Amino acid sequence: MVLRGYDRKQVDAFFERLAAGAVTAEELEKPSFRVAMIGYDRHQVWDVVEDRFAGPGGEAAAHAVVTPAQPLAGGPASGKEFDLVLRGYDRHQVNVILARVDAGTITAEELLETSFTVVMRGYDRHQVWDAIKGFAKALEDGTEE
Repeated sequence: MVLRGYDRKQVDAFFERLAAGAVTAEELEKPSFRVAMIGYDRHQVWDVVEDRFAGPGGEAAAHAVVTPAQPLAGGPASGKEFDLVLRGYDRHQVNVILARVDAGTITAEELLETSFTVVMRGYDRHQVWDAIKGFAKALEDGTEE
């Protein structure tokens, strides 16, 4: 728990719904937790969510490595490792976008228009944008064929 974190009752209810399979992709992409005095650490909450979706062992979120199930066809594998830096892009937001790249549910234009929140202990901004530009190029090349 931290001085200003996510409301504990909301987070507990969210994880109950998550365990029951009643959480939508939108809820995972855009958190709607209130910030409260003496709440759950925000990064720890999303680390736990990422652990649930990282597969066996949950090593992806624990080591700040994005490990998708399928590589992007015709381009680099989106299983990228990004360094954690003091002020970087929100790991959850980046992971959601990379999951959309793997699922093929994002266009190159949407990818290039994406913006991320800068947070403490986030992914290195330069590494993320280098990867985003590479994925956008791969998507553009894939649609021209």
